[in-house]
Amino acid sequence: MREPDVSGGSLSLRVQTVLYEVAPSDVVRFAAGVSAACAYALGTGAIASAELAIGDSSPEPTARRAEELLAPGPHPFARVTYLHYGANLGSAGGQNRLFEDAAADAVLVTNPDTYASPHLVAELVAGLAEPDVGIVEARQLPLEHPKAHDPATGDVSWASGSCFLVRRAVLQAIGGFDADLFFLHGDDVDFSWRARLAGWRVVHRPSARVFHDKRLDDTGVIRAGERELEQSAMASVLLPWRYSRQDLALERLASLEAAPDELSRAVAAELRARVEAGGMPEPIDPEHRVGEFVGDDYALHRFSYADP
Repeated sequence: MREPDVSGGSLSLRVQTVLYEVAPSDVVRFAAGVSAACAYALGTGAIASAELAIGDSSPEPTARRAEELLAPGPHPFARVTYLHYGANLGSAGGQNRLFEDAAADAVLVTNPDTYASPHLVAELVAGLAEPDVGIVEARQLPLEHPKAHDPATGDVSWASGSCFLVRRAVLQAIGGFDADLFFLHGDDVDFSWRARLAGWRVVHRPSARVFHDKRLDDTGVIRAGERELEQSAMASVLLPWRYSRQDLALERLASLEAAPDELSRAVAAELRARVEAGGMPEPIDPEHRVGEFVGDDYALHRFSYADP
């Protein structure tokens, strides 16, 4: 068993997020939430220091300097950085760019459309008390993620990239997200599963609460944009292929090819070309230790928002 690399208030923390055409006022709101949560964690001794890093994939810079994205007045961050990429790197590529100079003991990966509860950081850090826990996932409100977790230990199949805390030791062991394979969707599933293959636990912590601005449509399905739907379809084939379920990957590919909508068929054509060119990812996890495929999902779900 690994020795803990953090102890109480000795932990240093980096909070990082990636923007894409987010209104500056919304970024200020996001920063206000994590500022309050970091201030509380510093005050209680849960962390020793905090910094904020913002990456921007928008066509035009959201701000000229980092300070424009903070509410007026004092803040708890020892350092605030803002980097405009000049290209859309996606969530995976944008987070990876920020990981490059991350020296903190733990990194809070989160979306800019979240708002932290005051105790979020302290609760996530408390989830690292057991030395084999590498990733701690927050509870999203008002729409919880429906995937199941062990109510006693918190163990979960994967952690949502909308808000999770990861040890730097995990990053050192497995690298960052696979941005070459997953641009926007499925990157967090793959990241979590590779961490588990490396011996780390991934846990869900219900007491670590974060507001995530998601809405349901009239059928009870979470609304998603066209790019998100496209990348979800890509991941539905790429993930089972990588995790040694080529049978399921080909089954899903055939389903996309037969779909009535043009978007699914376009994704299928790209994937079919990749299969025929030998460009699919090298399969891992042949013993199926972590790859979990339940229907169209990557974990057993406790409920569905579309339930009658």
